[in-house]
Amino acid sequence: MRPEIRNHDTWSFSGGREIVESKGLKEELPAIAESYITHGGGNQNLSDRRELLNPLGWEQEIGVKFETTTDYDVVSRRASFDAYKEGVVVEHESGEQMRANWHLMKMEMAHRDSNVFSMGRTADAGVLLIPSYVNFPTLGRTENDVQAVLEQYFDFSIPLFVWEYPTK
Repeated sequence: MRPEIRNHDTWSFSGGREIVESKGLKEELPAIAESYITHGGGNQNLSDRRELLNPLGWEQEIGVKFETTTDYDVVSRRASFDAYKEGVVVEHESGEQMRANWHLMKMEMAHRDSNVFSMGRTADAGVLLIPSYVNFPTLGRTENDVQAVLEQYFDFSIPLFVWEYPTK
């Protein structure tokens, strides 16, 4: 089942939709959603999702490393993005709103500092995919969190496209 992107199921921040569309990637987001509907999340299902996404050119589990120097040491945190193509990072979240917000913070950090990537990648825009069957995260809650908290207090600026995709 390949879900359809409907405007009332989406929200765009800072021109995210336009960037994703201009790169021709919006039409490919239903394939990413389908890969999660069909195979589920988690690394144990990565190879199954690859069968659907590799032909489209989407890389999966793209590693990033956030690092800072303290008075005594270098502190780092490794993370990854679910999918990446042409400067667009994608995260899929079906568990909780706080994890969705963590994904948004990773996107923002990668947008601000391309040194967190290897191989010259950049985060020009972010996409958050949320299945409609979950209670949290939600499209509305994500929009509220970005505008009321992340943008207001943390200078959130990455162009973002959020899609709460239909699962029924």
